[in-house]
Amino acid sequence: MSANDVVPAAGTVTISADAAEAGRRAGEVAAQVLRDTLAERGQARVVFASAPSQDAMIRTLTSAEGIDWTKVTSLHLDEYRGIDPHHQAAFGQWLADRLPEQAHGGLDRIRTHGTAQAEIDRYTQILHDRPIDLVCLGIGVNGHLAFNEPGDTSFDDPRAIREVELTHTSRKQQVDEGLFTSLDEVPTHALSMTVPAIMRGAALVCTVLGGAKAHAVSSSLTGEVTARVPATALRTHERMFMFLDEGAASKLPGDFPAERGESR
Repeated sequence: MSANDVVPAAGTVTISADAAEAGRRAGEVAAQVLRDTLAERGQARVVFASAPSQDAMIRTLTSAEGIDWTKVTSLHLDEYRGIDPHHQAAFGQWLADRLPEQAHGGLDRIRTHGTAQAEIDRYTQILHDRPIDLVCLGIGVNGHLAFNEPGDTSFDDPRAIREVELTHTSRKQQVDEGLFTSLDEVPTHALSMTVPAIMRGAALVCTVLGGAKAHAVSSSLTGEVTARVPATALRTHERMFMFLDEGAASKLPGDFPAERGESR
């Protein structure tokens, strides 16, 4: 499949009939970005979000032809502090469970224990080591990016990664998505890439699914670009591709300019 078959214009929002279709289309674009990068440079670096909304995308990406995962460095956007690194909800474990075996040698997980500053320093060096070619991400129910929360985000943050205190809304989202059985189990702090660090990715593929995200999507794609809605920063990126299902798109204005995905 050629790039023209799967890659929409940069900045395009694509609305699909269901979550599976949205995820598949997102995964195809992510795969094309990686293929192009590997063909050009022989190696690639990708940062992943770890969330149920990313499942169909990552299944498509990891089953795509033409990607040598031994030449891909895989990183992730954020991680809980203090969680058992093998817990099913730990973001590094979530990613390890879904990447192909050939990718595991290139997976560098954020460490969950030790001092926060030591891990911030270590992962900052990794993020700055070489450019990030692709960021696969979503949007939180309150418009957060990674764990950059409304009211606690700077679009000018000089850091690449920082420690954050999680909001009640973001912690509850983890319970609502079935990752924890109760709010008491959800960690209160995490390390998160900052918005400027995310925006330095050469291409962003954003997958947002479900009616619970509809208000966040509408707030992110319309109105003022503001740190009060961290996901509005996506609109300033030159190679951002967003994929929505009908639920996530349900609060967008009727005349919002979006492409419609075609089922297969």
